[in-house]
Amino acid sequence: MKKHKIGFRIRFFLEVGAIIAACLVGISIINSQLLEKVYISNVENTLEDIAREVERAGEDYFLVLSQIETNEDVSIDLYDETDNMLYEGGGSFVSGDRLNIVSRKENKDGSYFNVVAAEGSSTQYILYGKDFENGYHIEVFTEKNPIEENASVAVKVTTSITVLTLALALIFIFDYSRRFSKPFIQMNEVMEKIAGLDFSQRTDIDRNDEIGTLAKNINKVSDSLDNALTELREKNKQLQADIEKERRIEKMRQDFVSAASHELKTPIAIIRGYAEGLRMNASDSDASTGEYSDIIMNEADKMNELVLSMLEQSLYTSGQKAPEKELFDVDKYIRDFLKTVNPIVEEKGITVSYEGCEAEAFADRKQMTRVLSNIFLNACSHVKDEMLIEISVENEGEATRVSVFNTGSFISDKDKDGIFTSFYRADKAHSRKEGRFGLGLAIVKSIIDNHGCQCGFENKENGVSFYFTMKNAEENKENKEENYEN
Repeated sequence: MKKHKIGFRIRFFLEVGAIIAACLVGISIINSQLLEKVYISNVENTLEDIAREVERAGEDYFLVLSQIETNEDVSIDLYDETDNMLYEGGGSFVSGDRLNIVSRKENKDGSYFNVVAAEGSSTQYILYGKDFENGYHIEVFTEKNPIEENASVAVKVTTSITVLTLALALIFIFDYSRRFSKPFIQMNEVMEKIAGLDFSQRTDIDRNDEIGTLAKNINKVSDSLDNALTELREKNKQLQADIEKERRIEKMRQDFVSAASHELKTPIAIIRGYAEGLRMNASDSDASTGEYSDIIMNEADKMNELVLSMLEQSLYTSGQKAPEKELFDVDKYIRDFLKTVNPIVEEKGITVSYEGCEAEAFADRKQMTRVLSNIFLNACSHVKDEMLIEISVENEGEATRVSVFNTGSFISDKDKDGIFTSFYRADKAHSRKEGRFGLGLAIVKSIIDNHGCQCGFENKENGVSFYFTMKNAEENKENKEENYEN
């Protein structure tokens, strides 16, 4: 069974209110039980004092007795040693009727207190009797009923005051409990938020005591936990990214090894077959021997080219071959390159279009020449129809974009994600025929990434365009000026 939860404010009010109420009720009960006894004890002390005063008067008893009766509102009877009445009280307390003793209390000195009442009357009197040293005996009377009435009135007044005080105390305690519990309730709400990993709420308690210090410490704990959790989340994200990166690298390594093994398997098999033929003198013809040797050398050259390309790709991917950046003229860079590929262009009957540009780039010129070469040779392998290759240059603000377009077929959707991957070839038969291994565009991607630039491709209406970017010289100059100023 679920327990009903009592709030701190209500609990504080009930507990403190119960303590105050218990104290006031206890005081009221004590008053009702003891007040009458205290009054009577006080009267008894007064009667004893009167008797002592009369005894000290000596022979002047009769001079003081009447005055004492008047002042103290008592009645005094004085007897000699033979019980003859020397003085009869003049008060109206006691009539000539017979008195009955209701209760009696004797003291160690022989004196006594009697509570007496006249026959047929409810009025009671307190009588104090004592023997003097000279043998005289005195009895002092006072009426008890007024004492009881005064005590009763005092109890009622005390009870009323107690009830009123309790009501006022409860009102004060309720208001005080509200103000006292407010900071604790607020701190509890903040702690509940913190327990739920919500650090947005803060305590706004401005006090110079332990409660204020506790509130400030809660805010400090919240800030510390928030910072620690934020840092932990960032580290977790970084860890996840590192794990994902490791997975990708492992997948790339496995794909690379698989593809490299596949690429090397064919030339190795060819070399082995022709080498065995030579060993077994499969042909006595010098021409055949020369042909076998040429094929072996050709396949060995392919293997060497593949290994060199793999090594180059590895150097770029691992960052061991960092770019040595310099300023160079983009137009001259493109025109110098076109001179080197002119024999290939003429052999294949390709028309190359380039109108020139005015731009400077800040990059590794040799590596960027490798990028342009791989993209251009890829275009030469796939150009069809009009047999047209167009090179264009655009200024994109922070970078210069170089595009190489060739007429022919598009890149299909299934090949888009792998086009810059090592050993990926969309047209495997065509690529093998031309002796390509699928590393050219992967090398392009690695070089461009090392430069912090972009590369990609776009399908056009009658062909496909590959592009790459190089940082502008203007941007480099601004960076140099900022570093100089700093």
